[in-house]
Amino acid sequence: MARHAVAPVIHFHNGDVVASLARRSGIPGQHIAFRESLVTGAVVPGDQWIEVRAQALAGRYGEDLLRVRTEVLEQEQRLDAAPESGEIVLWFEHDLYCLAHLLYLLQRFGDTRMSAVWVPEPLGQDRERDLYLLFESRAAVLPSMLVIARQAWRAYTSPDPMELNAWLDRDVRDFPFLREGLTLHASRFPSVQNGLGRIEAHALELIGAGIGDFGTLFDQISGRERRFGFGDTEIFQLLRAMSTCAVPLVTMVGELPKAIFTITPVGETVLRGDVDNLTINDPDFWLGGAHLTKEDVWRWDGMRLSRSSGS
Repeated sequence: MARHAVAPVIHFHNGDVVASLARRSGIPGQHIAFRESLVTGAVVPGDQWIEVRAQALAGRYGEDLLRVRTEVLEQEQRLDAAPESGEIVLWFEHDLYCLAHLLYLLQRFGDTRMSAVWVPEPLGQDRERDLYLLFESRAAVLPSMLVIARQAWRAYTSPDPMELNAWLDRDVRDFPFLREGLTLHASRFPSVQNGLGRIEAHALELIGAGIGDFGTLFDQISGRERRFGFGDTEIFQLLRAMSTCAVPLVTMVGELPKAIFTITPVGETVLRGDVDNLTINDPDFWLGGAHLTKEDVWRWDGMRLSRSSGS
């Protein structure tokens, strides 16, 4: 009996946990963990991509720049070679963290033969058999989805984040979660109420209510804001930033994972809305392709982004 050749497949997973689980499940092909954090630091496409991303990741997480630069370079080389390896399968979840990576890879691979496992629930909680069934029911990436991904990626990486507004009231049938994900990204910009992003505001509220240990804080934040998809490192860095700014909103004792946080008197005034955080702490951070500084501030009012004259 003649045997049918199995077409080569290369899988990209959002992290090592699912990649390892997929290997054990017997899903054919090469399984690669995509290691990035495109919700962190400058996301500015161009000739300096590797250096920009290495600087962002090393600076954010306190890693050695040379090592991070090497890892980013090696990953980009794997992406370059992937289209020659056969069908590409992208495994991602319906959260902002995954969405940023999915958009990047979709536009990165262009017209390569691709399919996607794009699901609402965490893949790492699936059993091996369930993952295999997801693989067998994977959906081809349609040309319409690819066009939308390119447009949405341009908005995400634009230096003018108001380009995101066009996506905030647009449901895209061929791309579920896109509107919700980009709305979550927009909510990370300083609020018109108090100058805090959505996660920072929620964290300050919890700390103000007396919840100070990081483990409980993370559980509370990730439970309520699970569609952000942020892990403990991302949440911790946001909390640390509130404790190390010019006028701290919280105090921090200890380090991850046992840090303890306490709200400061200034933090209480910001929490009440009596003081705008940007009037006491000049912004200097990136959200996607937008660099927020004292001279360039964009605000979120719960529905749209708009430009402010400054802090």
